[in-house]
Amino acid sequence: TAPKLLKMRSITVVALLAIAVAINASVVDKIGDNRLCGIHANDCKVNNKTLKKVGLSKVLKNGVVVTKENRDFIVAQSTSSPAMSPLKLTGLFVLWYAFNAAYNVYNAFVKKDFEFPWTISSTQLLIGMFYAIPLWLAGVRKLPKMTVDDILALLPIAVLNAGGHACAVNAMFEKGGGSFTHVIKASEPVVSVLLGLIVNGVVPKPFTALSLLPITYGVAYASTLGNLSPASMSRELTTKAAKMAMGSNVAFSLRSILRKNLPADFKSRTNLDPANELAVTTILSFLLMIPFILSFESIPAMRAVLRALPDKTSFLLNNLICGLAFYLYNEMQNIVLGSLGAVPTAVGNTLKRVVIFVALYYFTPGETFPVPKIVGCAIAILGCLGFAIFDSKKL
Repeated sequence: TAPKLLKMRSITVVALLAIAVAINASVVDKIGDNRLCGIHANDCKVNNKTLKKVGLSKVLKNGVVVTKENRDFIVAQSTSSPAMSPLKLTGLFVLWYAFNAAYNVYNAFVKKDFEFPWTISSTQLLIGMFYAIPLWLAGVRKLPKMTVDDILALLPIAVLNAGGHACAVNAMFEKGGGSFTHVIKASEPVVSVLLGLIVNGVVPKPFTALSLLPITYGVAYASTLGNLSPASMSRELTTKAAKMAMGSNVAFSLRSILRKNLPADFKSRTNLDPANELAVTTILSFLLMIPFILSFESIPAMRAVLRALPDKTSFLLNNLICGLAFYLYNEMQNIVLGSLGAVPTAVGNTLKRVVIFVALYYFTPGETFPVPKIVGCAIAILGCLGFAIFDSKKL
């Protein structure tokens, strides 16, 4: 019934927030007290000789005393936070996949009631701020230290982040767009390689390049349901959903390239660890989206739709869950990927697509998975796995 459904969704929101706060308390950006008070040199990627060169105030025979002056250097040069236990890492994987699936499913729920993708994509960015900003205010996370020049350096990344997210939401708002968008999104490695070659002159290794073939074939096969005739491909791959999903691929691939091209000391100098970078980029992206809402969508039309909604509370909760799930799946992804090597990361990213397809199939009305679509998805996903492994191994 409606009251029970409303109660379940309210509990879901509270649970999401509780999980997020618990994770921040135990995992994100935490260095144990022993690492702040005294850290042994063999726990660092530096030795006493290196430390003397940079003029640290006090170097001992068996270790390094961390002082206020040298703390930032030690933290920056130390190894990543202690390895997580398999149980904790498994839990984070589950949360990452669960938030990702929840975002895609609730995005479909919102789409049914409010077909204004530019506004919804912006709202999802805004909702993440109700989680990130209180963590700064409460001192759970260190505030970023950014100058105007730093913000301007990050601005192109925020533009691409906003564009990539908006294009993806626009694609998913098309009829049958949820699964179709992720079929096209599976081709992101192909786009990344091409743009890397054009922008940075990076030529892929032989096996990495060969792995792009099954990705391309699988995406085409799934998109056309096995009909690979030129007419069918021209029809299916030039729809608005296909164009928007490919636009998202281009934007996110360029975003990754620009991130890699940031100055080496940028993140340590500005306090932009992965969690803070996500928060700052999200804030900038939201602000950049406002003119597009005003340009592409009618405020009076949105008001009329909102007034006509039969269950406004349910709609608002769906939006809240969707926005929180979107922000938290990105944050869980950063935590998990920062704790793993290249190959496990590749496997995790590949399996993520499988989880999304399964969630859309079971929980989203209107999504169909005929056999050719499943076969094409399987081929593309296996190609993505091969690409990620070969690329990480430089093969």
